[in-house]
Amino acid sequence: MTIGKFIIYILLSVALLPSPACTKKDAGWQPTDSIGKINKWVYDSMAMYYYWSADMPPHPDYSLPTEQFFKQLLSPNDRFSWISNRTTIGATKTAAETYGFYYSFTIHPFDQQKLIGVITSVIPGSNANNRGLKRGMLFSAVNDRPITVDNKKATKEALQAAAATLQLAAFNTDRSALVDSARIGVQSAIVPQKSVYATHVFENNGKKTGYLAYYLCAEKDDAVMLQSIQKLQQQGVTEFILDLRYNPGGSVASATKLAALLTSNFNAGNKFITYRGNKHGGTVVQTFQQAISFSSNAAGKSMSDLQAWNLNLSRVYILTSAETASAAELLTHNLEPYTNVVRIGEITLGKDEASFPIEDQRNPRQVAWVIMPIVYKIADANGKGDYATGLTPHHAVVETSKLPLAPIGKPGDLPVDKAFMLIYGTTAVSVTVL
Repeated sequence: MTIGKFIIYILLSVALLPSPACTKKDAGWQPTDSIGKINKWVYDSMAMYYYWSADMPPHPDYSLPTEQFFKQLLSPNDRFSWISNRTTIGATKTAAETYGFYYSFTIHPFDQQKLIGVITSVIPGSNANNRGLKRGMLFSAVNDRPITVDNKKATKEALQAAAATLQLAAFNTDRSALVDSARIGVQSAIVPQKSVYATHVFENNGKKTGYLAYYLCAEKDDAVMLQSIQKLQQQGVTEFILDLRYNPGGSVASATKLAALLTSNFNAGNKFITYRGNKHGGTVVQTFQQAISFSSNAAGKSMSDLQAWNLNLSRVYILTSAETASAAELLTHNLEPYTNVVRIGEITLGKDEASFPIEDQRNPRQVAWVIMPIVYKIADANGKGDYATGLTPHHAVVETSKLPLAPIGKPGDLPVDKAFMLIYGTTAVSVTVL
């Protein structure tokens, strides 16, 4: 998964699944028109791979436009499957995918009938970054429309369009009012990938805590992630804060590499992931080594290589938000059988599911569409999963409850402060930036 799309899915190898076979519910029937042929390919593909294939309608309307046809096959429990014609139709994008910034809504400090937008993270090199947006900035309107509870959904949709205009706002000198300032336009553009945002060491009374802001499970950055862990190990950290607040997921292999570095029970043969599919996919269990073997990056691809960098932690503090999803949730959830995980922050997105793209493999290709259906439900080594409603924090902290926002990963950043209190009993720590 690339940060340029921020598509929330977990990419699995097709090798995990059996070869396609005839699964047509309308046995013997073959369409003759072009739309019918496309839709039949869609149906047969979904019948083979889709997690909820047993719930698909047995006799769908093959005359419907393909996007509409696909939607009638989906389970009411499905929030993430999508289909693309490679041009205008595809997955719905977030503001992070489109412009390069994350945001949250909170009650307007001086008008309970309104909301205020808070920019929580900006991706370096993105259009939002280039337009001058920064963490902690506030906006009171989108496309000149003030944000309210009633139009919250419409505002989110406006921030998924090809372009949008933010009305920035700021506290006045004595913080007695929030006043509008500049209007900033943002546009859809390629959003560059970046996994490691910060590596710090916090210290109080000789006790050292490592901190890693890891905001994408991207295989291309595995070496950078491993170097960060190695630096923290060399500093002699005995506690660890893993910040996944703005991590939308990505590579399972990368997430597994990081999990292996944090566990107190390091063993290549330990089970890490359980995938549950439909009657064709069955159940697939992967060990740590099996999961990382799918990586395209040689860095840390062997558990024997990772062992030297293992931090051997008895507990890990993981910071989460509603943006924490997919492989980041898997890392958080599946690490629990091997070390004590303390979650701090907000409920995660709740994508306990895995997908991979399905394309027409015939030569020449007869169907141009690409399907990204949910194929598996994810569980841990013990078969425990079912977190579609999100992972609930052990310590609930809403970082936007105190404005202005502090820099990410520094004292004053509320979820980080909570971790400090749990580790040290105080927020008075020294900070070393690595």
